[in-house]
Amino acid sequence: MSDLAANLRFLDDRRLPAILTPAGAGLPDASGDSLGHLLDSRRDELTAIRHRHGAILFRDFAIGGPEDFARLAEHHFGGPAAPYVGGTSPRRAVAGNIYESTRFPHRLRLPQHNEMSYLPDPPREILFFCEAPPERGGETPLADSRLLYGGLPAELRSRFEARGVRYSRHYLGRRWSPVHPAAAASGIHRSWPEAFGTEDRDIVEEQCRSAGLEVRWDRFDAARVSNRLPATALHPVTGETVWFNQAAALMPTPRSQGLLRFLLYHLAYPDPGNRPFHVTFGDGGAIPRRDLERIQETTDRLTVAFPWRRGDLLLVDNFLVSHGRMPFSGQRRILVAMK
Repeated sequence: MSDLAANLRFLDDRRLPAILTPAGAGLPDASGDSLGHLLDSRRDELTAIRHRHGAILFRDFAIGGPEDFARLAEHHFGGPAAPYVGGTSPRRAVAGNIYESTRFPHRLRLPQHNEMSYLPDPPREILFFCEAPPERGGETPLADSRLLYGGLPAELRSRFEARGVRYSRHYLGRRWSPVHPAAAASGIHRSWPEAFGTEDRDIVEEQCRSAGLEVRWDRFDAARVSNRLPATALHPVTGETVWFNQAAALMPTPRSQGLLRFLLYHLAYPDPGNRPFHVTFGDGGAIPRRDLERIQETTDRLTVAFPWRRGDLLLVDNFLVSHGRMPFSGQRRILVAMK
């Protein structure tokens, strides 16, 4: 039996992600069944690798498609993946709780983020599967949240840790509202039936109560959801401190969007309460743009990207590593499961 940690490969000296191939795992073949057996039988070793490096890329395995991916996700999670409820990203369910990674406009970069870190109980792990790589671009860049925490100025960290963050999301209703023209232009504004998987307000209110979220309805049937959370977190197992908020991901700046797109966004959404998402400090105070841009700059410096190959399976520890998506052209089919 091979030592998995001794047979890892890496893209560069940043060692993110750790790459494991059938040969490196000592498997007799590259089939999805062999990978499923590996996920079951070497769970402790793989967990140790994930905790050390933050992400594992299983490469050169023969994974047939969404059905194989769904079975592998169940092998790894020990049961069905979690549903995507209350999230901000536009995505479509493929089968059960297997989803498209995102329908965020292909011409835009999706900023680095820890999945659903704006919710009190975010997923701990994410599995990505490349069914069809794009012709160009479309990478899923990764950045170590431990290094981001350590790389930020101490006074900025202290400010966020003392004040926390407040997230506000505006979900469109089932009928027209004055926000609709801006929503159509942005391509990122979801309705609450899409986000919560129901057209029943009572169910939405119960889901929000259960998740520790506040929800208000306006006269156009739109849902305004908000909550306050810490800006950092401790990893549930290793106890390491990580930067764990989406302030810099959800708040556009000229640095992240370009000056023209930044101005157009604010022209389309002059009222922060009508924006798809808005973030302040936990006490309601505005977060200075210089803080947001410093976080974006530090994150970019730590980001690692690799071209997708057909059949790649990427396991990401959602607390230790953030992910994003680069602009792309051509067909791109990346599926995701989380737990």
